[in-house]
Amino acid sequence: MTAAMQGGILSRLRYMSPYLNPALRRIAERVLKSPEQVKSISIKDLAAECQVSESTVTRFVREVDVASFQLFKILIAEELSQNHSRSGSSPVGDAKFYEDIDEGDDGPTVVSKISTRYLQTVQDTAKSLNIDHLDAAVQAIEAAETIAFFATGVSLLSVENALFRFMRVGKSCQFFRDVNVRQVSIATLGPGKLAIGVSNSGRTISTVDAMRTAKERGTTTLCITSFADSPIVRYSDIRLYTPTVTGPAGSAAYHESMMAKIAQLQVIDVLYSLYALRNPSIASKGLEFTSPVTSTTRY
Repeated sequence: MTAAMQGGILSRLRYMSPYLNPALRRIAERVLKSPEQVKSISIKDLAAECQVSESTVTRFVREVDVASFQLFKILIAEELSQNHSRSGSSPVGDAKFYEDIDEGDDGPTVVSKISTRYLQTVQDTAKSLNIDHLDAAVQAIEAAETIAFFATGVSLLSVENALFRFMRVGKSCQFFRDVNVRQVSIATLGPGKLAIGVSNSGRTISTVDAMRTAKERGTTTLCITSFADSPIVRYSDIRLYTPTVTGPAGSAAYHESMMAKIAQLQVIDVLYSLYALRNPSIASKGLEFTSPVTSTTRY
C-alpha cells in the first residue's frame, strides 16, 4: 500500500473521491453518506442505489486499493467501531459550539480536540493533493500576467496569505474586499490572466459567479474547494481539492468547516513554494526588492 493510501478506508474515500470518474464518485459519496448502512449492504443493492453495475462496484473497490467488496465492508465496520470508541457515547443532539466541541468539555479536552483536528486536517490535505493538478496550477501561475482572487468569509484568510506570498516574489495580484468592486473587477480579466476562486463549499454565490464570468471572458480559472460536485468546479479549468471531512465521521456539520481554513492555507503555501522553486531568479529578485519594506515593520 502506498503512502497516499494509508489511513482508514473512510478518510481514504474522502480525499480520493474528487478524482474518481462520475460513476465511481457516486459510490464513494453513497458510502460516505451512510457508512453504517453500507457496512452490511450487498454488492447488488449498492450497485442498484448508485445506478451502476456490480462490476463497477468491484472496480471501485479495487480503485481504492481493497482486494474485495467483503473486505471493504469489514474495513468500514472496523473504522466505525474505532471512531465510536474514541468519541464516546455523546448524543447526536448535543450542542456544538465549534466542530466536535461538546457542552461540558473542559479546557484540556478542548485543547486536545482542536489540536487533533488541526493535525488531521494537515495530514488529510497532504494526501488529497494531486501532483498533476498542482503542476497544472503552478504552470498557470507562471503564465499569468495577473492573478485575480475571489473569496468570502473564512476563505479570505487564505487569499490574504496568497496575496502576500505571491506579491513578495514579484507576481502581479489583485483582490477587492468589497463584493461589488470585486465583481466589477472581472471586467479587467481575459486571456493571459488567472482567476483563483477559494470556497470550501464551492457554492458561495459571489465567488461562483465571478469564476463563471471570468471563464466566459477567456480567463484561465482555478478553484480550491472540497466538493467535486459543487458549482465552482464547473467553471474551473484546474481544480485543487481539500478534504471534505477532517477527522472521524461524526454528527458535526462539516460543509462549512472552520478547519477548511487550515487546508486552504496549506494549499496556498504549497503553490507558492512550488512557484518559487521553479522560478528562483524571479522569486529572489522579488524578495530582495520587498525585504526593505517588510523589515521596517519590525523592531
